[in-house]
Amino acid sequence: MEEKQIVYTLEGTGTRETNLKNEATNLLAKLKNQFGSTHSVTAGEFGVLDKDWSHEIKIRKGDKVGAAVTLKWAKSNPTVLSIDVDESSKMGSRILYGGLFSFMGIGAYMGYNHIEPFAFLPGQKIATALAALIMAIPGIIVVYILKSMLMKNEKEENKQLVASVINVCKK
Repeated sequence: MEEKQIVYTLEGTGTRETNLKNEATNLLAKLKNQFGSTHSVTAGEFGVLDKDWSHEIKIRKGDKVGAAVTLKWAKSNPTVLSIDVDESSKMGSRILYGGLFSFMGIGAYMGYNHIEPFAFLPGQKIATALAALIMAIPGIIVVYILKSMLMKNEKEENKQLVASVINVCKK
């Protein structure tokens, strides 16, 4: 299995915030240079530098193929910038959130209104929370099956994209 985490050592004479912005901007430029013509490369806001800081860059090709590069920095180790690369597709996120939240919502409704099989749960608030939690289990199973069925053709392309992104980040 390929390594999905890269560790950079921050160097430079500027402030930490300037060094982190420079690293994020340089990485974004590298990724746009490599994938800009065939993929959509977007970055989130830089954010405020606190105890922990993270920044995400997404590389996408349509709805089913994509990768996310997450830059992480912690104040406890100020000279180290960690970069994680993972698969990230719009369709996968939609399936996950739509399927999981639907099942949890149905469970919460059934628990709140004491509908069988959740009628035995005590109270309304506790019953709502527990029923939603119980219904998350079949929701996760359904999401896993749907993702494996709907995205099986793009699995290899996603792996290649992640490997390419890792190679660009290592340079």
